[in-house]
Amino acid sequence: MRRLLLIALVAIFSFAAAHTTSSPRAEPATATLERISYTELAARVKNLKGQVVVVDFWADYCPPCKREFPRLMALHRKHQQAGLTVISVSLDDPADSDAQERAKQFLDKQQATCVNYLLNEKPEVWQAKLRTQGPPCVFVFNRRGELLKVYRNGVDYTDVERLVADALKE
Repeated sequence: MRRLLLIALVAIFSFAAAHTTSSPRAEPATATLERISYTELAARVKNLKGQVVVVDFWADYCPPCKREFPRLMALHRKHQQAGLTVISVSLDDPADSDAQERAKQFLDKQQATCVNYLLNEKPEVWQAKLRTQGPPCVFVFNRRGELLKVYRNGVDYTDVERLVADALKE
C-alpha cells in the first residue's frame, strides 16, 4: 500500500512539474489598458490605503517617459510583494485609436503587468488636475493614502526607489 502511495505521489509531482508555466518558452503576460476618468482614477487610488502607491502618468509621444518606463517596471517587480502598487496612466489622446494601439504595444513590450489605464479626458482637464502641461508626472503615496511627493517634468527614479523603500517600512 505504501509503495502504491509513493508511486502515485511521484506521478502527481512529475505531472505538475511538466505542466508549469515557468518554462523559458512561456509567452510574456499581455498588458491591459483600461479607459478611466480622472475621478474614477482618484477613487481607485484612494481605495488602495494600506499599499504604497506609485502613479506614473506617461504618453507614447513622450521619449523621457518611455526611456524611464523600464525603471518603473523594475520597481514594480522588486516591491510588489512587499505592498507596492504601481499604476501607469497613459495620457495619449483617447480619441486617437492609433495612439492607443501604440501605447498598448509599448506596454506589451515592457511586460507591464501592473495596472495600466488610459485617461479618458481632454488635455485641458488632466493638465489642470495634475498641474502640469504634460508628462512625465509621477505621484507617490504612502500606506495611509497621503501624497509623499510629486515629480513633474522629470522623474528621478533613484529618489522614487528610496522614497518607496522608506514608505514600505512604515
